[in-house]
Amino acid sequence: MRKLFFRIFACIAVIAAALPPAAFADTAGDAYQRGQIAWKNQDYETAFREYRTAGDLGHLDAQILLAINLSASPYREDFTESRKWWAKAAGQGNSSSMVALGDSYRHGDLDGNFVDYKEAVKWYRTASNSKNTEHRGDASLALGEMYEAGQGTAANPSEAMKFYKKAADCGNGEAKFRIGLLYETGKGVGRNYAKAREWYTAAAGDWVSAAMYRVGYLHEKGLGVKANMKEAEKWYRKAADAGDSWSQLYFGDKCEHGRGVPVDLISAHVWYNLASKGMGSEELWKKAKSAKERVALKLSAEELARAEKMAREWRPR
Repeated sequence: MRKLFFRIFACIAVIAAALPPAAFADTAGDAYQRGQIAWKNQDYETAFREYRTAGDLGHLDAQILLAINLSASPYREDFTESRKWWAKAAGQGNSSSMVALGDSYRHGDLDGNFVDYKEAVKWYRTASNSKNTEHRGDASLALGEMYEAGQGTAANPSEAMKFYKKAADCGNGEAKFRIGLLYETGKGVGRNYAKAREWYTAAAGDWVSAAMYRVGYLHEKGLGVKANMKEAEKWYRKAADAGDSWSQLYFGDKCEHGRGVPVDLISAHVWYNLASKGMGSEELWKKAKSAKERVALKLSAEELARAEKMAREWRPR
């Protein structure tokens, strides 16, 4: 029986080798379409089976779809399988998959397992030479961050600056912000507040809210520019409206204590609430949460409900 199985398998392999490439494409496309229909009908077991068939036959969309869904799974075996599909898609020259595979190795799964910085650097380097401007920028930014932090390589701020500038040339706003930080802190370059402000302003033009905050800070402290609190306030407000948590905390404090504005506890609660939900350090989160709870005690039930509704409906602008 076992010999018969191998003979049958060998025959299939011979037949497959004789088929034209278009036959595989048709088969892969058919399997992908069956997967799409099964997914729409919420028959996920069948959908994944068909997607896997299509992916094994080289269907790029199937490979990417499998990688995306499996990488978000809480199960380790799914996460490790997701890398297989990212690699297959990257092997077809798909630069977004190269960046995604780099991200997978850099950050690991949802619990931070399976991190491999050297593999991450390898894939980011490959993607950094992509013809796709956005993906080239994303990969160069990631390489800059890894060189700055010493992940998978010795910490080297000067090398980080090279990659940040390469990403900035691709229009990557976050990279422009990172260059500004290096100039402001003098990390790997001579400290230069004027250049820091120049790069922060460029990043702010790409809607990087943290860069808006830094421009405001430089104006407030008179670093590389004449101190101008009115100009600083303008930038802080831009940053807060764009979603910067430190700026939102700042305006919460102003509204709570009447610093330059009338006391407005409802607005203070809104700003603190937003700041407590944003991306930032643990220090920021604790300050915002504590301030929000403090102000809540001073509000009536109706006022608190109004403040919470305003925070829920708030959108960056």
